[in-house]
Amino acid sequence: MRFSIIYTLIFFSFLSVFHAQKISGNWIGILTNFNQDSSEAIPVLLSHQVILNFSNGTLRIEDDGTVLQYEVSGAITNKKNFTLNASKSPMLKPKGGISVPFSFKFSLNDSSGYVESIFNAPGSPYHGYHLYLERDIKSYELVATPILSTGISKAMLSNIKQGIPAKEQRFKELQQFEFNPVFFEYNRYELDSVYTPYLLRICRILKSHSDLRIKIIGNTDGDGTEAFNLQLSKQRANEIKLFLISHGILSDRMIETYNGELNPIDSNETEAGKKKNRRVDFKFI
Repeated sequence: MRFSIIYTLIFFSFLSVFHAQKISGNWIGILTNFNQDSSEAIPVLLSHQVILNFSNGTLRIEDDGTVLQYEVSGAITNKKNFTLNASKSPMLKPKGGISVPFSFKFSLNDSSGYVESIFNAPGSPYHGYHLYLERDIKSYELVATPILSTGISKAMLSNIKQGIPAKEQRFKELQQFEFNPVFFEYNRYELDSVYTPYLLRICRILKSHSDLRIKIIGNTDGDGTEAFNLQLSKQRANEIKLFLISHGILSDRMIETYNGELNPIDSNETEAGKKKNRRVDFKFI
């Protein structure tokens, strides 16, 4: 019994350290006011360390060339939802600028991968703003001049508006994503609406990873002439391309190839085999 208790304590101690490592470090993000100007993306950096059940660090706001930086800290009872409070006085502030203490919840959304919160700072121009943070592996030197990119902040706001998750979540989605063929009716190239959710997932992956391109590969069964099937496979690939374009994917991120009847995955001697051959395949490049 004694050893069982000891092992249990060791396990929970390890689990606590593991969770601390997951939320410690740098979190880069934005403050934005969706109620007034949805194009406003003020760069923010949270750098903190969790030791046992307490977080301590700094929150930095860079607004139009000025830097406002506070020490933040808070006790932790829930590793994914706890409150951080600012010190009464800032460590750095712009000359003549308004600086008041604030608080916000470190609320980690498992679905999006973002920390999402409302900035609570009565008397501050940022009171009621939405705060979004995502994990960042970069290291930063917290100097008195701006160090955060406004371009990255605007890109993050655009991602949030489009429902694109945080960086860590995007890479998980890419690793777990598997292509499936899109199948077509006999001698047809019209897209069945049953594939809409799947193709929207492809759009989401492409929007989440601007370095990715996609190859769209048209195929047919063996019925008809080789020339007819080549044209039909082109029409099928083009139908997919038009769908992706209509949902925000630029045409220069797509390559179409047409195999006609030359790349079957099953026998063209059976109806079941022909159904499998009437398809469009995909590949990231």
